[in-house]
Order: sequence, then C-alpha cells, then structure tokens
Amino acid sequence: MPNVLSPVQIEAFDRDGFVAPVRAISERRALYYRQRLEAFEAAYPDARLKLDQKAHMICPWVDEMIREPGILDATEDLIGPDILCWGTSLRAKQADGKTFAGWHQDTAYADVKPIVVIVALALSPARSENGCIRGVPGSHRGPLLAHKEAFSTNSLLSREQYIDAAFDETRAVDFALDPGEIALFNNAIIHSSKPNFGNDRRILFLLEMVPTRAYQHAPRESAALVRGQDAYGNFDADPQPRTEMGAAELAAWQRAVEIQASVLFRGAQRPPRALQGMTSGKAPGGD
Repeated sequence: MPNVLSPVQIEAFDRDGFVAPVRAISERRALYYRQRLEAFEAAYPDARLKLDQKAHMICPWVDEMIREPGILDATEDLIGPDILCWGTSLRAKQADGKTFAGWHQDTAYADVKPIVVIVALALSPARSENGCIRGVPGSHRGPLLAHKEAFSTNSLLSREQYIDAAFDETRAVDFALDPGEIALFNNAIIHSSKPNFGNDRRILFLLEMVPTRAYQHAPRESAALVRGQDAYGNFDADPQPRTEMGAAELAAWQRAVEIQASVLFRGAQRPPRALQGMTSGKAPGGD
C-alpha cells in the first residue's frame, strides 16, 4: 500500500518522470534545516562548497534530513522499502536575476542503474519567480542527448553544461514548491531552472535516492542506508557523522567524494567543485 503518493501520482511519475509538489515536512521543520544551513555558512564560510556532494557525511543535520519519514515514505512508494541515499547536494540560488541552470540530464554523468530518484526538498520558496526546477514530461523515456560544457557563464551547473541537441522545451513544466515540499524526479529527465527574480534566495537540497538493488559497474562507491535492509552490498556504507566538520568526518567525506567525482566529472575540463573546498562567486551546484 502506498505511504504518501496516490496511485495516480505513482502512475504520473512512471509516465512523466516526476511528481510535485508533495508535502514531506512542515514549514517549521524546513525553517529548522534552513537555520542549520545558515549557521553552517556562518561558521564555515570557506567550506560551503563541500555541501555540493555528500553533505550528509559532514553534517549531522543533513544526515537527519535524509532520514525524514515523510521523505522516505514518498520515496518508498516509487522504489520500494529498501533505500540508499547515494548523494546529497545543496542547490542555493541567489536572488540576483542572473544565475540559472541549463537544460541537462543527470544520466549524462551518473552511471547508477536502474534508477536514481532525485528528491528536491525546498527550504525556501521555490516557485517560478524564484527559479524553480523545470522538467520536460516524459523525456526520461527518451534517449540521452548530447551535452556540452561551457565556461564563464552564469550557470550554476558544475560543468556549466547544457544539452547540445534539439528537443521541445515548450513542453516544460515548473516543479513549484513551498518550504517543506518536495519534488521527486527521475534523474534521466531533461530539466533546468531559470534565474531567481524573487525576494529570497532559492534553497533546495537534492537527495539522490536509489533502491538497494541499484549498482554501478565501476568504481565501487558508497551510500547511506536510510530505510530497510541492504541484501545486495553493491555500495560501501557511508559512516554517519557525529560532529559537524569533524576530522574523521572530513577524512571519510574526502575519500567518498574523490571516488564519486571520478565518475561525475569524468572527462570534465575542470576540477570537482566540492573538492575545491572554498567559496566562489557562484552558489554550489545545479538545477
């Protein structure tokens, strides 16, 4: 029996590649996580980019976030009761009317199969005026399109990448969210986001969820078991953090991100942003 999603929503996810919005946590709980994020940014201003990959390994509050029952209930409806969190990423977009994310498919850089469900959790308003994620319904069923890297643009994407092929972007729809709501989407869907013309920065955390049966041929990566049991052992276990930015936590994070980055940044003409460990003029991430 579904926990959160209706049969209609589950069918829509299979057909369209996404379902949104879904209430996962309360607005008050979303504010709690935003306050934890802002405290982290104040305490570690030069380490903000570390939240670009596997943030749950260095912040106990992010590890807490990926285990929220409302998030896992909705995810379970789509991929079953045994769930790994493969990645967590901060996607914060300033209200500058400039930064954007070009059209892309995450399967251009991620090799995990059979599916990665990305859960986008809003900690601030993520509506059209804030530059919410947009997706092309059904595009996850189509081919992987050619991508190109760009340089010195206002793109938030780690490679500033964009799809270099024809597709019908007029069919795109907004994944509009209020704080505490989530969008769940297949990582093969064509998606992007426009600039933020709102009055507040757009704060999303992207949680990459996979069933425990998921695999990647090489290299062997790690993930956090967040629900159920792992009878497959295709991923090493991410240790749960005890101390924010602790020495042991940072060492484990470094090892895991170096391995993950060897896949996500394969062939890239720039280094993994998270491993730079320093701020830049842009916010981390993409979408």
